[in-house]
Amino acid sequence: MDKYIELLLDSKSEEETVFVYLLPNPNGDPYDLIVCSYSDTREGIQPKDKYYTLSGKGLTLYENDMPVEFLSLGQWLIERDSYNHIKELDFFKKFKKWKFMRMWKKTIKHQNRMKAQNSLEEKLFFLQDHFSDHLFTHRKYMLEMQKQKFVDTCETGDTKKIDEFAESQQKKIGDIQDEI
Repeated sequence: MDKYIELLLDSKSEEETVFVYLLPNPNGDPYDLIVCSYSDTREGIQPKDKYYTLSGKGLTLYENDMPVEFLSLGQWLIERDSYNHIKELDFFKKFKKWKFMRMWKKTIKHQNRMKAQNSLEEKLFFLQDHFSDHLFTHRKYMLEMQKQKFVDTCETGDTKKIDEFAESQQKKIGDIQDEI
């Protein structure tokens, strides 16, 4: 195709309406076009979704047999060269591998996370509905008991005899037992 473009550029005659049909290459490169015949632009009676024509004046994009876009030949060559230059940068060369590795790594992490989550759900009583209610109730009682004072301290600063102290402790224990 490059030789054909050189011939078009060398022939200065714009009156000639010589052109070729082009189809997009399935490799995904938008500037890598395949020269074809008119019949190749048709699938039986229906036209292909997208094809191009290239002449000395420029490149025309046809979608559903209607012209959609026109670029002068010089502009199209500049765009093609820029695209090919950018495509050769390391970032774009390695992008597919990088993206694949990143998606693979993300998938592995997600699978590991799901395995850990399932394992925790199976093994932890706290996450099971019929156990969690009882565990919450037990925790509430333990926190309430923690707030209780089982030893009667002399808050007034008075000194007590051992018998009085033992009696006040027994009274405190009785009060707490009644409360529980």
